[in-house]
Amino acid sequence: MRTIKFSAALLALLLFFVVSADAATRITLLHTNDTHSHMLPFDSKQHGTDSGGIVRRAGLIEKIRQEGHEPLLLDAGDILQGTPLYNIFMGEACYRTARACGYDATTLGNHELDNDLANLQTQLSVTGMRLLCCNVFYRDSNRSVFEPYYIFKRNGLKIAVIGSIGNEAWEDIDRKIRAPMHQVDQTTATGDIARRIRPYVDLIVVLSHAGLEFDKQMAASISEIDVILGGHTHVELHQPILVSNLPESGGWQNGLNGTIVAQTGEWGHFLGRLDLTIDTQKKITDWSGQLLKVSAEFEHLAPQNLKSMVAAYEQKLNDIMNKIVGEAAADMVFPKEQRKKELLPMGAFTAMSMQNTSAADVCIVNSGAIRTDLKAGPITRGAIFEALPYDNTVVTFTMSGLALQKMLDFVAANFGDPDGYQISGVTGILNKNTGRAENVLVAGKPIVSDGSYRVSTTSFMANGNIAGDKLFADIQKTEDSGIFMRDAALAWLEKFNSIPDLRNTGLHLEWKN
Repeated sequence: MRTIKFSAALLALLLFFVVSADAATRITLLHTNDTHSHMLPFDSKQHGTDSGGIVRRAGLIEKIRQEGHEPLLLDAGDILQGTPLYNIFMGEACYRTARACGYDATTLGNHELDNDLANLQTQLSVTGMRLLCCNVFYRDSNRSVFEPYYIFKRNGLKIAVIGSIGNEAWEDIDRKIRAPMHQVDQTTATGDIARRIRPYVDLIVVLSHAGLEFDKQMAASISEIDVILGGHTHVELHQPILVSNLPESGGWQNGLNGTIVAQTGEWGHFLGRLDLTIDTQKKITDWSGQLLKVSAEFEHLAPQNLKSMVAAYEQKLNDIMNKIVGEAAADMVFPKEQRKKELLPMGAFTAMSMQNTSAADVCIVNSGAIRTDLKAGPITRGAIFEALPYDNTVVTFTMSGLALQKMLDFVAANFGDPDGYQISGVTGILNKNTGRAENVLVAGKPIVSDGSYRVSTTSFMANGNIAGDKLFADIQKTEDSGIFMRDAALAWLEKFNSIPDLRNTGLHLEWKN
């Protein structure tokens, strides 16, 4: 009789441990950010040749699925813009392939709105991509523009995913495009939703397009958030960060007394993986995270429908982009680390082509509008699209000589803050030490204060962005040509065929570091 009682007790104890072990559930989050239309493999100075590509990423995701995981696949914004695949297909190719790859949701990056809200909404509708953003509202009705959050179910868990765009990222969007909308402070809006839904879900994940430092601040401020998957600043976090919650952060205890923050870099070099173990009390009992390199070894595992889809888009793109449109006499350099510090040959060519298209006396363009350089030798249409990807048109202002001098003085005093500037049509010195443009000549002649000058720029700056509201504060007339920047560059090549060596344009910058 004692033996039977002992056996029953032992069985009960074993069952207790089995049930307790089963009650702890593992969940895998896979994530990317700032892939910027890099659907195809590409060469990278940092990560080598033939890197990335969505087919290979899909193969890596499939490998993880074959291990028995049912991951939640998420993106933290800026899937769009950055290669000709966006310019030609306006986001359709990027979102369709992301859906075929298995993405569950993304959030609003600043580049998602490069071709206005109507285009974004069209592409989301056509492709079925789910975009979440809790802090952008229509200005007239105060209704949310996008779905704020969505609750997914994985392995029996309810996982709330909240989307949000950072305050600074919102300011990077063209003023004209965001005019019908308004953005609420990211921490306030995200925190309100997280606190409201926390009792009803097992995990809260925030997709944040704001930058690492902002994400860390938000993580410390809102204890109800378990994980922040971030973007915007293109930071490679090979190990996620656990940010301790502040005492005044809300008091929710998730077992970590903190929030996990992760980010994967840029362009799809890596797939982020975060594994969590969660018990019945909604506590995270264990976690680990890493970045997985996307390489050719995974390509054979990708779904055939995705391979066919990408191949079709690539063929259409190549038919358009491989045509030779001209040549460059020398490298049109545009190093990333120098763009806010120097006047550069690629900037000179971009401004020169815009000046030619608009028959302007002077052209000024912010460095951020130019994304890469051009190498000496033959130039393809695709190279121009890659260097000048934005659909910004050439706008021309009529200004007095006095207003032009003030504009150049502002550039001299503020070069690099908030951006560098690239200029054509002017010779002289931009003296950052004195905050003055000195010895300035336009078409070889000094500026006449009461004279009239045509000054071209991008529609982005003309709308007041990147200090455009200060540079063009005093204008007499405005003309929008409707011609894109890259089409101005293509028109130059069609007319002149060759880009001259622009390493010395007669305008230089003087400043002491």
